Amino acid sequence: MATADPFAKVVPAWVDAHDMEDGADSITVMSGLRVRRNIDGFSFPGRCEKSELYDLAAVALGAIGRSDGWECLDFRMVDNLDGVSRNLLLESRMMTPVLARGGPGRFLLLDGEGAVSCMINEEDHISLSLTGPGLDLSELQSRAESMVDSLDLKFTHDSALGHLTANPGNVGTGMKAFALLHLPALDVLAEMPKVCDSFARDWKKMSLHRLRSDKNEECGSLFLLTNRVTLSVTGCEIADAVSEAAQSLASKELFARHKTRASLDTNTDDRLWRAWGLLRHARKLSYGESVSLLSLVKLGSDIGILPHIYNSEWKKMVLGVQRYHLAQSARGIIRERYEEERVRAARFRQFMEKKLSPTSL
Repeated sequence: MATADPFAKVVPAWVDAHDMEDGADSITVMSGLRVRRNIDGFSFPGRCEKSELYDLAAVALGAIGRSDGWECLDFRMVDNLDGVSRNLLLESRMMTPVLARGGPGRFLLLDGEGAVSCMINEEDHISLSLTGPGLDLSELQSRAESMVDSLDLKFTHDSALGHLTANPGNVGTGMKAFALLHLPALDVLAEMPKVCDSFARDWKKMSLHRLRSDKNEECGSLFLLTNRVTLSVTGCEIADAVSEAAQSLASKELFARHKTRASLDTNTDDRLWRAWGLLRHARKLSYGESVSLLSLVKLGSDIGILPHIYNSEWKKMVLGVQRYHLAQSARGIIRERYEEERVRAARFRQFMEKKLSPTSL
């Protein structure tokens, strides 16, 4: 496997942040938002000719280069990135599969801290994303809107609808905010179906779903929360609503963790230790299985049953055991699925060995 462009090796800001061990921030793996804008006078990228896409990119990059709010970003034409680099960026969620396909006039911009990315000519002309650890959507929303407003561009806008976007589901503010939540105690107590049902009733303008791997495996107890509605609301209202919904779910998870610890039974105790043992000794692991086991181990750590694992360690493992990140860290070639699963298991064995050995069983 070729060595990726250094541009693609930036560690996302939500991974490399200081540990937050308490409250909603410890349950929120990351939060972020994406703001989409289209330049007036041009068709949406999906309807553009090749020459028009290059013109669009020149206009967008020119405005970005003149703006004081964007000076920290480096950029690449997607067609100049090799396949390894594109897949690393996909795994880091710094660009979408639509942009990764490449094509004329398609660019990606990144800052050196892994907090800001911007796609040029994806589904929309400009798609700006900001992410960070914990739950700080208000600050991210303020910064994103400041960056967009600093561009000397006229965007497509309708007096009744607001900002126009290629996907009608983004029309209005053109903004989607999200929070990635880790809810293992609710899963262990089998309360997630009930929580999801009540969430759907109480938060009709929100969407909540479990993350899955490319093989459709459940990826631990990771759930993505995002807003459904972008029309007739402001960016501030979206950020506040997603934050409030995330805090509500985090409160339920914190209560479930207290309940799990206070009424720990043999079955739950065995399930947590069994997850520890599998990660410590397994010889092959799929991504979905490994993250599901790691999710249980992190729960056991957080409630004081298993040796302590810091949030930053856990996040690095969740990101780093994906196929392309795994191959880069191993500096080897992973051609087949079975090779990937063996390398992943070895990575987990090394990780678990570094943890303090249990003092009692």
